[in-house]
Amino acid sequence: MKTTWTLRLSVARFPKASLLLPLVLVLVCAAGISQLKFNVDYRVFFAKDNPQLAAFNHIQDNFSASEKLLLVYTPSSGDVFTPQALNAVQAATQELWKTPYSTRVDSISNFQRTSAQGDELLVDDLIPEGLELSQDNLAAIRTYALNEPILVNRLISADSDVTGLLVTINKPGNSPREAASIVAHGHQVEALIKQIDPGARVDLTGMIMMSNTFSESARADMATLLPLMLLIVILGLRFFLQSWKACMGIVLVIVFSALGGMGAGGWMGIQLSSPSAVAPMIILTIAVAHSVHIANTFLRLQLISPGSNNADTTIADNFKPMMIAGGTTLIGFITMNFSDVPPYHDLGNIVSVGVTLATLLSLSFLPAFLHMTNATPKRELFVNRYLIPPVLGLISQRSVLTLLVVGGCTIGLMLFIGSNRLNDEFVEYFDHSTDFRIATDYTDEHLTGIYSAELAISRKGSASASDPVLLAELDEFKNWLLAQPEVRHVASISDTFKQINQNLNGGSSDQYRLPNSADLASQYLLMYEMSLPFGLDVSDKLSMDRRSTRVVVTLHNISSLEMLDLEARMQQHINTLYPQWETLCSSPMLMFAHIGQKNIKSMMAGILVALLLIAIALAFTFRSVRFGLLSLLPNLVPIMAVFGLWGLTVGELGLSMALVGGMCLGVVVDDTVHLLSRYLKTRKQGLEGAPALEQVLAHSGAPIVITSILLTAGFLLLGTSSFKLNSDLGSATGLIILFALAFDLLVIPAWLVWIAKTSPSPTAKTVIE
Repeated sequence: MKTTWTLRLSVARFPKASLLLPLVLVLVCAAGISQLKFNVDYRVFFAKDNPQLAAFNHIQDNFSASEKLLLVYTPSSGDVFTPQALNAVQAATQELWKTPYSTRVDSISNFQRTSAQGDELLVDDLIPEGLELSQDNLAAIRTYALNEPILVNRLISADSDVTGLLVTINKPGNSPREAASIVAHGHQVEALIKQIDPGARVDLTGMIMMSNTFSESARADMATLLPLMLLIVILGLRFFLQSWKACMGIVLVIVFSALGGMGAGGWMGIQLSSPSAVAPMIILTIAVAHSVHIANTFLRLQLISPGSNNADTTIADNFKPMMIAGGTTLIGFITMNFSDVPPYHDLGNIVSVGVTLATLLSLSFLPAFLHMTNATPKRELFVNRYLIPPVLGLISQRSVLTLLVVGGCTIGLMLFIGSNRLNDEFVEYFDHSTDFRIATDYTDEHLTGIYSAELAISRKGSASASDPVLLAELDEFKNWLLAQPEVRHVASISDTFKQINQNLNGGSSDQYRLPNSADLASQYLLMYEMSLPFGLDVSDKLSMDRRSTRVVVTLHNISSLEMLDLEARMQQHINTLYPQWETLCSSPMLMFAHIGQKNIKSMMAGILVALLLIAIALAFTFRSVRFGLLSLLPNLVPIMAVFGLWGLTVGELGLSMALVGGMCLGVVVDDTVHLLSRYLKTRKQGLEGAPALEQVLAHSGAPIVITSILLTAGFLLLGTSSFKLNSDLGSATGLIILFALAFDLLVIPAWLVWIAKTSPSPTAKTVIE
C-alpha cells in the first residue's frame, strides 16, 4: 500500500514533475547521439580474437590489399578487341587510377606482357599508349590475351565479348563515406566508357559495391519502411484506442525511448553497424507493448468514471506486471552478448537502455500526460466490443478443442525445424531489382565471380617463395583447384614464372614451364620486378619478405555452406599432399561464412537461456513453478513454430534470422506477464475459471490484441523490403508476434479454463500455489 500511495502522490499531486523528471534522464541519455558514428567496415562483425579475422589481417599485412571494385564492360559491338572498345578500356584504366584509396588498377590494356630481347627481359603494357590499333595488332593482342591464363575468366571472357577493369582498394575505414566516394567515382568512369561507346553496357560489382549496397539498402529501408511502420502504428492506435491524445502520448514514449537508447549507445562508445542500426525498431516494439497497457487501463477507467485519480490507479494496477515484463525483457536483450558478432552485443546493450526507459516512461510520463490532457475514449474499445466476447465464448465452451487444434497445428509446424539449414548466399540478400544484384549475376554468368578465397602459402625449410619445388607444388595445386566446380579462376605466381621462362627461351610453347633451379627462379624474379611500373608490382602475389606467396581463388556466387565445404576440401588436400606447407586461408566471404554458422547457433542458445531465466524469474515472482513453466509456452513455442514454418517454406537460416528471437522476445514476454499476472490477481479475489478469464481478457485482452495486430502489420510491411536481411527479419518477426497472439488469446486461457474445470472447486489456490 505504501508503494501505491507514493506512486499516486507523484502523479496526482505532482503531474508536471512526473512528466518532466523522466524527460531529464532521456535528455541526458539522448545527448550521446552526437557521439554516434557509423562503421561500414565489415571487420566490425568479428571479434579481435576471431581466427578467420586474424588470418585475413595477416594476409593483408604481408601482401597488398584485396578489396576490389570491378567494372564489367560489354562493348556495343559484342567484341572487346575493336579500336573503339580498347580505346574505352585504356581511357577508363587511366581514370580509375584516380579512384579514392586505390592502390592498383588491372585491365587488359595495362596487363604486363613479358618478352625477351636477347638475354634481356622486357615488360610492357599489353596495349601500350599510342599503339596503332591496326588489324594485325588487334589480332596479336586478341591471340595473346585469350591464351593468357592470368587474364581469361578474370579480366576477359573466353568469348572476348566482356572485359573487366579491377581496382584494388585500401581504404582506412574511418568514415562511412569512403565506400560511397569510391562507388561515385566508379559511376563517373562508367559514364566515360558510355561516352566513348554509347551503346555499351557497364556493370559495377565487387566487395566494395556489396558493402556500399548493404549500407544503402539498410538506410533506404530505415528512411522509407520504418516511417511507414510508425505511421501504421499511429493510425492503428488511433483506431483501436479511440483517442488522439492517448495515441500522441504513446508516440512520445516511443520516440523518447528510442532517442535515449541510441544516445546511451553514443555514451558507451558504440559504433553503429547494420545490425545495431535496427535498435530503434526493436525499442519501438517494446515501447508500444508497454505503453498500450497503460493507455488501455487509463481509458477504460475514464470511460467508466472520469476522475483525477485514474492515472494513479492505472499505475498501481500495472506496476507489478510492467516491472516484471521490463526486467525479464532486459534479461533477454542482455543475453545478446552471447553472440559471436560484436555488433549484436551493441544492439543488445542499446536496446537494454531503451527497454529501461520505455518501462520508466510508461509508468511515469505517459500516465501524467494522459492525466494532464484528460484523454478520454469516444466509446468502448473496438476489441472489447467485437473480439473479446466471441473469444471468451470459444475458450469457455470449447477449451479442449481449442487446445487440440492450435496445439496440433503448432506441433505440426515444429516438426519442420530440422528442415532448416544454417546457410547464406550474400548476393541473394538483394532482390533482382537491385543494381548490384543485376551486375553481379551478369558478371558471374559472363566473366568471373566476386567471391574469393585467399591462401598465404610458404614451405617449411624454404626461405623463398621462388623455390622451384614450391612453385611446382603450387602449379599442381592450381590445377586441382581449377577442377573444383565452385572455382572460376586461380591466380598464382607460378603462371608468371612459366611465362618468363617461355620468353627467355625462344618463346616456344614447350618452354611454358617452371624454371628448374632456385638460382634461375631468383634471377627471373629479380629481372621481372625491376621491369614493372609503379603500382603494378608483385606485392599482390608475394609477401614483403618474399618467403610466402598468395594464391587467390575466384569462385562462382556460392552459398556459405558451399564455401565452407570447399575450404574443408582445400585443407584436406593440402594436409594430404603438401604437409610441408604452412598455410593461412581467409577472405571476407569466408569470414562471413564462418561467423554466420556460429552466430545463429550462439543466438539461439542465448534465446533459450533468456527464456529459461525469464521462466525462473516468473516462477519466483508468481510463487508458482507451474506458472513459470507455463510462461515458456507463449514465449518459446511461437518462435519454434515460425522456425518450423520457415523450414517448410524457405529452408535456410542466415544472419538476419539471428535477430528474430530477440526482436520478438520483448513483446511476447510483456503480453504473457500481463495475462498471467492479471489472472492470478483475479483468482486471489476468489473468482474461478471463466469468470476470472472474463475479467482478465476485459482488462488485458485489448492491449495484447492491439499491440500484436499493429506490430504484425508493421513488420509484415518490412517483409516487403528488397533487402533480404530486413525482409526476412520483418516476415519472421511479424509471424512470431501473430502466433504469440494466438497462444496468449486462445491457448493459455483455454488451458486455464480446463485446469479450473478439472481441479476440485474447494481448492481455489491449486493453480496459484
